[in-house]
Amino acid sequence: MHQRTNADADIALLSIVTSIYRSEGTISEFVGRALRAGRSIAKSVELIIVDDGSPDRSCELVRDLADQDSSIVLVQLSRNFGHHRALLTGLDHANGDMVLLIDSDLEEPPESLSSMLATLRNTNADCVYGVQRIRKGGWFERFTGKLFYDMFGLLSDVKLPRNVSTIRLMTKRYVNSLLKFRDHNPVLVPLSLITGYRQSEYIFDKVNSSETTYSIRRRFSLMLLAITSFSARPLLLMFWMSVIISAVSFLYAAYVVVIALTEPVQDGWSSLMAALLLFFSLNAFFTGVIGLYVKLILEEVKDRPRTVVQEIYRKPSASVQKSSGGDRPHLKTIHPDR
Repeated sequence: MHQRTNADADIALLSIVTSIYRSEGTISEFVGRALRAGRSIAKSVELIIVDDGSPDRSCELVRDLADQDSSIVLVQLSRNFGHHRALLTGLDHANGDMVLLIDSDLEEPPESLSSMLATLRNTNADCVYGVQRIRKGGWFERFTGKLFYDMFGLLSDVKLPRNVSTIRLMTKRYVNSLLKFRDHNPVLVPLSLITGYRQSEYIFDKVNSSETTYSIRRRFSLMLLAITSFSARPLLLMFWMSVIISAVSFLYAAYVVVIALTEPVQDGWSSLMAALLLFFSLNAFFTGVIGLYVKLILEEVKDRPRTVVQEIYRKPSASVQKSSGGDRPHLKTIHPDR
């Protein structure tokens, strides 16, 4: 690849961060488009690609691309840790004055970078996040997306913008503040909001070019994680429900006593069993919600690493190759855990 920079740009270094998982069909085109977009606004660009344990040839393709361009950095994780963990790991390795976070499936066009930069500067913001003009996908994807935002808005203290996307342009100080949150089960969008600073939205049209890798189970798990990580409101709702149920039960018990003292008592086995089933079901539900919070507490107090980086792979810059004294290019492979 030909290294081209914009000499008139005032951004010394732009970091573009993405992750790959089953991305062999799009990663080559993404790299070309992302580097062109970055070099149109910055003097220098680093493209950090995190391999989230992809089972296809995505990682091998990125290695081949890194052999040709020293701007590309491959951060290979030891296994699949999840989309949000992989993206935050990429941010950990970003060195740029500005950082673009984006998915590599080309549903978020890298060419939006220049418009997002203009929005960031016009609004004097530290973060510009993408919002879909119309949520992409079929009826099921739109329905589950709406359900997520409705449930999160009802049960969480953090108010999410509707149809927010992964793509976001951030200043270095904002990224440094975001990375101070060391949640072991991170949910990126709420974390980015509670980081603070001035934030602006960028409206764009998301391309529906590939089948989502988020299954029903993963969507439901993400919704539960987001709600329990950013709100204790379910616990408060459980408390007030228990107060109401206890009050109703006490009044019903008093009513039964009064009826027993004044009138003949009829067989009430059916109603008794219905009441028992109701209360046992509520008890099981409450116990399950508490269990979700206990699980989060357990995972946090273990203080395990968010991800494990197997290696960092990149081609040295031309100056490093020249100083090595040989004609053969030297590839740099870093093993961070050794």
